[in-house]
Amino acid sequence: MSELQTVGADLASDPETWLRENPKLPNRQIFRHALARFAEQDPRLVLLEADLGGAGDPFEARHKSRYFNLGICEATMLDVACGMAHVGHVVFAHTFAPFGAMRACEQVRLGMAYPQANVKLVCDYGGVSGAFFGPTHHAIEDLAILRAMPGMTVFSPADGLETILATRAMIEHNGPVYMRLGRNRVSRLEAQREGFTLGRAHCFREGSDVGLIAHGEIGVSVALEAASRLEAQGVSARVVNMHTLKPLDEAAILETAERTQLLVTVEEHNILGGLGGAVCETVCAHGLGRRVLRMGIQDRYDPLAGTHESLLLGHGLDGASVAERILASLSRLHTVAPEPVAARRN
Repeated sequence: MSELQTVGADLASDPETWLRENPKLPNRQIFRHALARFAEQDPRLVLLEADLGGAGDPFEARHKSRYFNLGICEATMLDVACGMAHVGHVVFAHTFAPFGAMRACEQVRLGMAYPQANVKLVCDYGGVSGAFFGPTHHAIEDLAILRAMPGMTVFSPADGLETILATRAMIEHNGPVYMRLGRNRVSRLEAQREGFTLGRAHCFREGSDVGLIAHGEIGVSVALEAASRLEAQGVSARVVNMHTLKPLDEAAILETAERTQLLVTVEEHNILGGLGGAVCETVCAHGLGRRVLRMGIQDRYDPLAGTHESLLLGHGLDGASVAERILASLSRLHTVAPEPVAARRN
């Protein structure tokens, strides 16, 4: 927290300026400051954590009576959170993604989703951002698990500004929410946005050849880099920030499919069950007849620990690799289709 400017713009009323004054904060720290600021405006807010906090945490420092550290007991934390929600609190439960989404999965399902408890589960260490901690601290299955639960809202902000806007949106939304964050990456996008609405995607870049549908800070940044590389090769790419995985903005997928020849999903999650699965389901359900290229974490656990960037590169989740895969796919799409089997038999 030492990088924070103590005097300056108000996060609540002028988040863009506040972010410029605090350029080194990753999304998980921005969330802490945003929640602490919004708690000054809303006395219903409480924060529960599983062995986090300390080190000058803004919420703990400013709202001691509304801050509870439950220790390394994620299931207990969710049980307490759901109980507090049922007596009128707006409860934020904060931990690491592999533990909040999977170790406490039964509590999320039966305590949050089933009774529609007004609990906001916010988890860091999404994807492989846990890096050198290894697969025990990686979350490559969480989006698939939680989007399958009826009534859950599931999303990942693309950068610092979206983290602030999404935190406010969670407070205003009545019901269970899962917000997924990374670890220490600093994300700031230049894309223009008019507010933030859960379940409504943002088009960051228009294009006519390829439709890049991206999720989360890694997915969106990689998609934008890939689009720039494709432009240099004469390929026009549309980039859609699909920040909310559930409810899914199917209209944005349909529009992108109508405007482009190839759909590409980009996410820091297993290519099975996350954004790639959701887009494929939509394409099939609506009979769109579009090929979907899924870019993300390959269906494996990393046997060795490493840096965040090295793990992403190992899964082909970088702008250069995504652009190369897209160019190869477009080349195959443009080749002459073989004769139907029946015709060759005659």
